[in-house]
Amino acid sequence: MSAMETHDKNTKGFQEELLRIIQSDEVSDLLDEVVDRIDEIEEAYQQIRKLRETVKPLMPSDSEYNEKYWIAAYILYPKSPELLEKLKKFKETYLEMQKLEKVVESHKEETKKLKAQIRLLERNRKHIEQNIEEKLSENLNYYLSFEGSELEDTIWRITTNYYDEYYKHAEK
Repeated sequence: MSAMETHDKNTKGFQEELLRIIQSDEVSDLLDEVVDRIDEIEEAYQQIRKLRETVKPLMPSDSEYNEKYWIAAYILYPKSPELLEKLKKFKETYLEMQKLEKVVESHKEETKKLKAQIRLLERNRKHIEQNIEEKLSENLNYYLSFEGSELEDTIWRITTNYYDEYYKHAEK
């Protein structure tokens, strides 16, 4: 088989493979999307070519910037004062956002520290509460040895009322 026949056979096989892709239902939406993108690229290329022709006479021969910068400046020119003002506001807004993010981060750190302090105070409170209950219990046992369970009920009511009132005031 000659090189030309091999080439023709390979080309024919490749064409059949491409045709199979084109006719495939599975990829038809994707093909349509790619075709649309090709159309957009071709249109953009034509527009850039026209811009290049328009800008070329405006470019000084000794410019340190290449043609693409001149085209970009030409595109931005009609709205440049408005654009510059918006870019300035964007930069100011961005810098303000950065400051606020730092503030938020510092508040997060402060919140973590305060939560740790609250946990420590809560542990201390529970420890003190436990000590108070142990002392009351010791005292109660002492008094119960002389009196009946009526005294025990009274002391527990007093203690419970004390804690209830304490927590009400603490929550305010």
